[in-house]
Amino acid sequence: MARILRQQYTTTVDGQKATRVASKWYIEYVDGQGVRRRVPGFKDKKATQNLASELERQAERQRAGIVDQRSIDVSEHMGRPIREHVEAYQLSLDGASSWHISETIRRLGRLIKDCQFARLRDIQAEPVQQWCRHRESEGMSPRTRNTHTGSLRAFVRWAIQDGRLSADPLETLGKAAEQEDVRRRRRALSEDELIRLLEAAERRPLEDAMMIRRGKRKGQLAAKVNDDRRRELIRLGRERALIYKTLILTGLRRNELATLTWNDLSLDDGPAWLTLRPENEKSRKGESVAIRADLAEELRQWRIEKSASLPGAAVFMVPKQLVRILDRDLVLAGISKVDDQGLVIDVHAFRHTTATYMAKAGVAARTAQAHMRHSDVRLTLGAYTDPRLLDHGEALEALPQLDQRKHPDRQRATGTCDSKTSLPTGLPTLLPKRGTSAGKSGASPCTGAARSEPKAGRRGGNITPTQDVGCGTSVRLPASECTGESNSGRTDSNRQHSAWKADDTPCKC
Repeated sequence: MARILRQQYTTTVDGQKATRVASKWYIEYVDGQGVRRRVPGFKDKKATQNLASELERQAERQRAGIVDQRSIDVSEHMGRPIREHVEAYQLSLDGASSWHISETIRRLGRLIKDCQFARLRDIQAEPVQQWCRHRESEGMSPRTRNTHTGSLRAFVRWAIQDGRLSADPLETLGKAAEQEDVRRRRRALSEDELIRLLEAAERRPLEDAMMIRRGKRKGQLAAKVNDDRRRELIRLGRERALIYKTLILTGLRRNELATLTWNDLSLDDGPAWLTLRPENEKSRKGESVAIRADLAEELRQWRIEKSASLPGAAVFMVPKQLVRILDRDLVLAGISKVDDQGLVIDVHAFRHTTATYMAKAGVAARTAQAHMRHSDVRLTLGAYTDPRLLDHGEALEALPQLDQRKHPDRQRATGTCDSKTSLPTGLPTLLPKRGTSAGKSGASPCTGAARSEPKAGRRGGNITPTQDVGCGTSVRLPASECTGESNSGRTDSNRQHSAWKADDTPCKC
């Protein structure tokens, strides 16, 4: 029978020997060959008990001649150092971008080190949850915590598929709510801001070279620049402006644009479009993106200017520090990077600008989703659309006109010819007294037409007469008004109250 225990060890404290108990539990059991073994478990007692039960079941199967090779392999893998599994996992990522591989292994290594996962069996949800709580107290955003735990989850899924783990130890691990604490909220740029930004990006390289940095003339554009250097700076500014314009008009991501080659562009035959190779696209599917005619013409001119480039060369030399370059261009254009609501402009904000202007132009949601290459249309219409740039005035004009003064006929139909003759809400309708001219003739004071139609009462066979008292309003006349006699000759026990009797005031409409 397997049992669990905590080992004792001796250490030196202040020059004296002291006995301590290990924080990790150990398992003692007899394997299938009858050999007594002691293997390390977990810091969590329950998890160690579950592992002990699994080892006991495997030993019984081996003694009974029922060999479960997968269970034996899993047991062997779980006892190996975790660095060996990480190295094998890194090799399995072959085909992904170098940046994705390095970031995945970096995040995975940080979690393994901080949670002290020495072997594969050490991976448990509780240490990861404690790590998340500590990082949250230090100010780490929910999205960053989720990316770290996501790398560990991917590693565990690979280990299960590869036969190194039998179950997911992170099944109970939750995700942080990213929407409750968004650290970087982006905004779209207005049309005026876009034009100013493109102009600033085009002229800034030359202006920076011509600007005097010291002395009395500091800040003046008076420094000498030779002709070759001037042409190079002008060309650099034109390239940066075209980079921004391409990102805005295509919705490409920065890395997708940086890996784009001339072989990926079709600019000459029919409608222009570009092809994203699977290894360069975020979803790893490979997509085609349409190019607007004016942008296609500028790209053709740019290709002529770079005629010495090979067909497989990159379309643009996208700098790695494009974010910092954009920040300086924003300063020259007079655009705040962060507005008064905390919304940010960065390179990825260009994709938000693309989606926003599509929504503003009334592009169908499914079409915009396909162009943005989003998996869910809610992402296109929600996170990537800036509602402040949409035409709310046009939306308000589409609502119905609700001005009652423009519909007098509708007011007459309700018996309220105008505000002077309308009755207060909740007051009873006053009937004209019997014996007046209106009452004798049954004529309407407004139209002069008799309006007396029999209607079925609540009781079968009873007929309740009605009379038009003006303004299109019909009321029920009491049966046998003063005597309480109904049309059937029976006495009405529910006689009309005197307050409901009308005066001689005619309708003033």
